[in-house]
Amino acid sequence: MKPQDLERLVRACVGSMRQEDAGASLTLSPLGSGFPPGAAQRTWRISVAGTAESAPHDCLVQVFEMRDPESPHRVLLDHIGGRDQELSQAASHLQQNAQTYVSIASGKLDEQERIHPFQNLVSLFASALGAAIVDPAAAIVTNDPGEWAEAMEQSLQIEKEMGALRR
Repeated sequence: MKPQDLERLVRACVGSMRQEDAGASLTLSPLGSGFPPGAAQRTWRISVAGTAESAPHDCLVQVFEMRDPESPHRVLLDHIGGRDQELSQAASHLQQNAQTYVSIASGKLDEQERIHPFQNLVSLFASALGAAIVDPAAAIVTNDPGEWAEAMEQSLQIEKEMGALRR
């Protein structure tokens, strides 16, 4: 995926998000410098706001070709695959069939104002790219953004309840 492809994808995502709330925004900024000539830009910051009233939430986005030896996807998929047979099969299928690895990392997802825009961003990217979603915290590998969002919310709820038990 070239930088202009990511920029086009972000514009399409903004259009989709604004159907839900006219004040939604995504801001794309390249990260890193000093790349060798011809090297691809791989890392960006995307600031996402679900509404005009919400504060922007920064996410780190990395894009690699699956054949790229610098891509961290192999280690992640091996880790996921070691957790159980179903996840192992899904991870193996991904490694054989995907062309691009996209990683979207968020900071603390402790408030709905952050969770919903993050879910929108991941879901829109996954849908537009036909990508699978790999989420170690939610123990899921899926092509269904709705299934992932539900698993993610369950995982966050468990974390919240565990935190309450520790107090």
